[in-house]
Amino acid sequence: MCNDTSSLAYTTAIQEGGLPMGMDELKKALAEADDDYLIGISNKGIVKRAYKDSETANVNLGFVNQSAEVSVENVQCIIKVPLAESVCSCPSRTICRHIVTAILWLKKEWQEDTPTVPTAALPVSQPTTADAPAAAVTAPPTMPPTVSVSRAEKLAQELTAYPVEPLVKAMKKKYYNTFLEKAKVGVLPSMEESSTITVDILEDNTTVKLLSPLNYSACTCHSKELCKHKAAAILAWKLKHKVITLESLSPAEETTVMDIDRFKVCAGHCIHFLERILSDGLVRTPEDAAEYAEANALLCHQAGIPEGERLLREIGGRLKAYTAHSPEFRTDSLCSVMLEAYRLMTDIRQETDSEKLRQRIGVFKDSYQVTETLELIPLAQRSFSSAAGYEGEIYYFVNKNGGNGQPPFLTYSDVRPSFYENGRKSRKSEAPWGLYGLCDELMRFELRLLLPKLSGIRLSASSETKAMQLRRTDLNCPAVYEKIYTDFLRLIKDNFSQNFPAEDSETLVMLMPEKCIRSFFSETEQTHTIVVEDFYGQQLSLKARYHSKTRQYFEQLADVGETMLSHPDKSYVIFGNAYIENGTCCIYPMAVFDSIHAPQPSHEARQARENGTSGYFANLFDDIRGLLCDITECGMYAFDGGTVLKDRAEECEQAGLSVLAGKLRDLSGQMAAQAHTFRDDPAAMLRLIGEIYAYTATGAAMVAVRCAAEKLYEREENDEFTE
Repeated sequence: MCNDTSSLAYTTAIQEGGLPMGMDELKKALAEADDDYLIGISNKGIVKRAYKDSETANVNLGFVNQSAEVSVENVQCIIKVPLAESVCSCPSRTICRHIVTAILWLKKEWQEDTPTVPTAALPVSQPTTADAPAAAVTAPPTMPPTVSVSRAEKLAQELTAYPVEPLVKAMKKKYYNTFLEKAKVGVLPSMEESSTITVDILEDNTTVKLLSPLNYSACTCHSKELCKHKAAAILAWKLKHKVITLESLSPAEETTVMDIDRFKVCAGHCIHFLERILSDGLVRTPEDAAEYAEANALLCHQAGIPEGERLLREIGGRLKAYTAHSPEFRTDSLCSVMLEAYRLMTDIRQETDSEKLRQRIGVFKDSYQVTETLELIPLAQRSFSSAAGYEGEIYYFVNKNGGNGQPPFLTYSDVRPSFYENGRKSRKSEAPWGLYGLCDELMRFELRLLLPKLSGIRLSASSETKAMQLRRTDLNCPAVYEKIYTDFLRLIKDNFSQNFPAEDSETLVMLMPEKCIRSFFSETEQTHTIVVEDFYGQQLSLKARYHSKTRQYFEQLADVGETMLSHPDKSYVIFGNAYIENGTCCIYPMAVFDSIHAPQPSHEARQARENGTSGYFANLFDDIRGLLCDITECGMYAFDGGTVLKDRAEECEQAGLSVLAGKLRDLSGQMAAQAHTFRDDPAAMLRLIGEIYAYTATGAAMVAVRCAAEKLYEREENDEFTE
């Protein structure tokens, strides 16, 4: 419906030879503007309201500068090409209902009233002159037909031609790399294609509508510029239609600007602190040394040295245990972390290569990679408390996808910093991945994770990951059976032969021994040990050190040992963390099951006994590290062991370890020279001590596997134990 004035103006325009000059483009744009396009430039509610208004609207029409001027409900709308640039005199800054009403009205009126004869073929009056009579009215020469390109085709052409570089720049490094990780496992945003393309990015809860021209595309984040969501939508379209390939896209590199001068200043403060402790010795360490360690850890955090912060916090925690005379304190552990921190800080102070420096300082957060869908069987959970000041719960799962490049076990950590809590008990966290309830309830059901993120064996709590509960947990299944070791030698070779794990990493294993040999508690070491034997007569130890925060666990472990001894006819499966200590393979048990009925191995083939001299080298390296711990405890200037160092150097020379022998002689010489001077310059000696410790640690790791295999058959009786 329209009033008489508007109809008259419109009819007059047609009677004068069609639409005014320049209106063909507008008419074409209106013809191509379907409902999807109108929803794209506005929204579904506005289009629905505009359809109602267009039926009863009081409209006036005029033409201005190749645009249609439409008066709707006492507001003026200028409809022009592209339609998304149309404007209205109402206060709205976007495409309002008046503009959409005007567009719908124009589409309807022009489709109904425009003559079927194309504008180019309308009769045209020819000019007359005085010399020639008036020419007959004829049609102009027929022009070759033009190919009509639909709005969808135009949009496809624009998307194809859009360069990749600005898309990567708009998405930023982290978002772009996450997008690539998902694309590699076949996960792209869902999209619907018509005259517009609607892309749903579920993880961000955003919807992108791609329109032609592209700069009028809309996003529910309300950004007018090329936001990361629009860029992701365009990139997803390119990948879906094979305009580009995944192989042509490479992950964005780190571009963080490092403040090297600040690094070096921070490293200088930490070096001064460590030199004082290592020079004076632990016996002369002031009681507030742990607080100084925490202060230096804070400096590292502010300077952006994550690895330094971790090491200094661990030093602070171990110094607290030392000053409190805690039974879990170990001198060798403190010596190791202090020397590692000293090497790190001296490297930062001397390093000039930015890339090498970036690798040394570490990262505050682990980088998680999106992987394929996972199915998990809950296995165990344990309380966690570190010397670096973090505590919480760790949950362990059997990975049913394990074996094809995937780890056999995965973990989820609900860990929080405790160094600012002042003894307050933290509340239990909610379950991750969109599950209801608390984290403790994760162990009740088998799970399927969609879009999981992994860093090594650690699962991320990312909100993008979604979990489905499949069934109640059942550990009697092939996925669990195939991960159980019944041969301890195979356990050692599979887990330690290739890459010796770092001290702070976990080597998770499941084993089923044939019988328990003995269970005892050591007063001097404050450890409880359960010695078990496999079906081939090989023995290893389940060992846990006493800790005041895990008293309940410690008591349960003693009960487990008694139960295993009193019920030798039952089969037990142990899940724990395997490690090699003093040349012996040990297991820190985290769960013991008597309800897993895994098949027992046949006794057809027994393993050949491992023989060799690995134990000699392991003992030699252990003795040298013991000397370094003595230096740490009494201080470099008070250590009176030059003769012992020379003896160890001679022993290393005879064993073919000439490099280590030379370092020990140098250290003995420097200590002797330091005793006859007042000059306080511990840097050279500390660098040498750090090199010796690193050498012995590497050497011990190299011989540890073979040494542990040799000791599987040893039957060493321990006089200090209680049954």
